[in-house]
Amino acid sequence: MNWRNRNVSTSRSALWIVSITSLILVLFSVLQQGGRYSVISSDGIGYYSYLTHIFETNSFSQQVPDNRFVFDFKGKGVNKYYVGTAISMSPFYALGKLFSSEGSTSSSFSYQFAISLSGIFYLILGLIFTQKLLKLFHFSEKIISITLLLFFFGTNLLVYSVFQPSMSHVYSFCWVAAFLFFTKKYALSVKSEYLYASIACLALLVLVRPINGIVVFLIPFLVGSWQGTMFYFWSIFSKKRLVFSVLIFLLISGIQPLMWYLQSGNWWIWSYAQEGFYFSSPHLFDFLFSFRKGVFIYTPMLLFSFLGGILWLSKNRFQGIGVLLFFVGVVYLLSSWWNWYYGPSFGQRPLVDFYSISAVLLALSVKQFLGSRQQYIALFLGVIFVLLNLFQTYQFQNGIISSWDMNWKKYQYSFLKISSTHQNTLGGNNDIMLYNAKTTNLVQVNYEFDSKDTESLDYTNKEFGWEHLFLADSNFITLRGIYLKVDLELFDSNISNQNGALFVVDLQDSNGQNYHYYTFPIRDVPPNKLGWKKEQYQIELPKIRRSGDRLKLYIWNKENESFLLDNLKVNVIGIN
Repeated sequence: MNWRNRNVSTSRSALWIVSITSLILVLFSVLQQGGRYSVISSDGIGYYSYLTHIFETNSFSQQVPDNRFVFDFKGKGVNKYYVGTAISMSPFYALGKLFSSEGSTSSSFSYQFAISLSGIFYLILGLIFTQKLLKLFHFSEKIISITLLLFFFGTNLLVYSVFQPSMSHVYSFCWVAAFLFFTKKYALSVKSEYLYASIACLALLVLVRPINGIVVFLIPFLVGSWQGTMFYFWSIFSKKRLVFSVLIFLLISGIQPLMWYLQSGNWWIWSYAQEGFYFSSPHLFDFLFSFRKGVFIYTPMLLFSFLGGILWLSKNRFQGIGVLLFFVGVVYLLSSWWNWYYGPSFGQRPLVDFYSISAVLLALSVKQFLGSRQQYIALFLGVIFVLLNLFQTYQFQNGIISSWDMNWKKYQYSFLKISSTHQNTLGGNNDIMLYNAKTTNLVQVNYEFDSKDTESLDYTNKEFGWEHLFLADSNFITLRGIYLKVDLELFDSNISNQNGALFVVDLQDSNGQNYHYYTFPIRDVPPNKLGWKKEQYQIELPKIRRSGDRLKLYIWNKENESFLLDNLKVNVIGIN
């Protein structure tokens, strides 16, 4: 065979690079963590629990509410999450079961590794559909290759496919990409098989995350013109196509009502009843630019996608307006969610679901810059964005940046730091108030520590000092939880990399048994300058179970640091 004359697809080579890199990263993590290797975590536990309750413990209809993954619905335990992620993972769960040893649990290594393979599989499948979609938009092999590599190495797609594959986002990414490809293919060919494939993918992506059904608003962009869009929908309404399309969608999406029925006896349940959107006050700026989770702070590569959307206006005004309006709607919708930063995560994780269409826009930017006088500026920025993403991914994985509570001070302190001395050194706590919380001020305590000998509390060589115990009465018994607001002042007399003094929240029943124990370092960052500084915390707690329970707050100076404490205020707020 003459290898020089062989027509090798460069975009296929890009897919191989991503595949091999992903597998190497997983294997490296396995070697590094050994028996502690775990990727089924956070919300992924809730998605994965469908599989364990159905196939492992046979307890699907007898789940115990836990106030996180399983909620109480009329006395029945119902999984809060939708079933699509579990369906997507199920072949790999079966693979993990096949290679598990006798007596092993569904959280053992074989299952953890199988779910890692699941993330890689759906990453590559999603990128293959993205590659095919880009070809339908007539981008060259070179541009497609660059685009695929930039999206893997330059965005948080890497995190949610390789390091957190039990989360829903890589599966949403795959099914959205498949839907867009088959929809575009149907628009070009009007062949029924492509329509039915797109409907099946739409049903699957709705099963994973129902909100992702908004991708149907991209149909005009995919078709390319107003007249073509009208024809697209007119072509569906032939009797046979419409009936088959509706039937396919109902058969697949109907799995979710069946799951609800098996768990509760009801065919319809709104599992996010105590969560929702603040449509009148979206966190648009925070969503895009904040140091907590801002899109362009943690995934600046998407600036090229934004530029691609602007460029599309000159290429095709109808498509340009359509795709920009779509992303304006997506950002507005996602930033209106009550928890706009989406809990512990890297960057804005819900945008990962729509990266296939972002790739189309990025590809136009790449095409615009290639061969132009600005290509070296674009190349420089692209390299910077990739390196920043890889640095911050490493920091996220190793606890150098916070997964939920970053701010400007923390970002400055941790910027480009990768040494082990910076791991798990950030502190503070800034929980958001629960959705539509109706609050009651229960009690407030103030400590100024003034005495004839001192005006502050000296923790030098002291492991413990300040402590306060709240005994819960009937006023503490709330429907949803307790929220603490804490203000204090600290005086640091030396500079250190340590941030070991902890603020401790300890909830106990009347017999002294813990049912909630939470700690965090008292400073946002280790003491990097001398003098007094103010710290503020906002801490969400679970509901108090019964009168007589004890809420104990104290500062534990476990590393024997030297500091002064003063002007401490605690406000306990009940959330209904």
